[in-house]
Amino acid sequence: MRFLVDGMLGGLARWLRMLGQEVKYDSTAMDNELLRTAKDGNMVFLTRDRELHQRALARQVMSVLVLGETEEERLAQMSRTFGVSLEAAMDKTRCPECGSELRETSKNSVTDKVPAASLKLYDHFWECTDQSCGKVYWIGSHWKQIRQTLEEARRLAGLER
Repeated sequence: MRFLVDGMLGGLARWLRMLGQEVKYDSTAMDNELLRTAKDGNMVFLTRDRELHQRALARQVMSVLVLGETEEERLAQMSRTFGVSLEAAMDKTRCPECGSELRETSKNSVTDKVPAASLKLYDHFWECTDQSCGKVYWIGSHWKQIRQTLEEARRLAGLER
């Protein structure tokens, strides 16, 4: 499944990428451009704009009106509607920033890109494969919040373990 997310849902785009989904996001794109891109790319268009959602449907663009007010509610809707797994795994995660694939990399190769404290605390790092992005990720203390968000989304989606 490929998604196109409008400018109102940048946070959801990042979350879906972390969950391994292919997501295109451009906060500067105009409405007609978004609809054309979604249709031409056979993508599911996600929006919070009711009028734009109706226009998408009228143009036979697969569109979903995202209703949740919180990221947890939005993620639960994506899980219920599309079966998006609410489990983050680094072997499937895409770069939250640009959507490119990540590859595991050695600690030595990221010493100039990662804070010294993180280099001391963590041994596993992943780097974005897009040279123009090149962001580096690791499973640090922020993962506690990521896990809590996904746990709440699973609860809201009725997927409690």
